This record gives sequence, structure tokens and C-alpha cells, in this order.
Amino acid sequence: MTKKLVIVFNTELNRRFTLNISNPKEDLTEATLLLEAERLIETGVLAPMQGKPVSVHSAKIVEQNVTEII
Repeated sequence: MTKKLVIVFNTELNRRFTLNISNPKEDLTEATLLLEAERLIETGVLAPMQGKPVSVHSAKIVEQNVTEII
């Protein structure tokens, strides 16, 4: 099973930008996530075509089971 953290940001252009992070920490809390997302926003390291992120819209952890056939 694989896990990924999916964070959706609101941008300055009133659009949304989705960031996927593989293998998030098991003990991730809402407070930690918001703190780290805010740090990403403040440092300006994210520069997607949708515009500069300004706030977090949503976040979720997605678990996926993959069965390879060939």
C-alpha cells in the first residue's frame, strides 16, 4: 500500500494548486501540516502556473493499493 499527502492551495489568481507528497509521516497532525504549508507559502518556493499559493484549501492522505498484473 502506498500513501500520499495531497495538499490543495488557493492561489493569488483565485485558482487552485495541488501538491502531492509521497510517504507522509505517520504522526502528521493538522497543526503540523498547516505550519509547514504556511512556511512553503511564506518562502515562495512554490511557483505554479496557477499563481502563487496564498492559503491552504484542503489536505488529505490518500492510500492506494496497487496490484501489478504483468
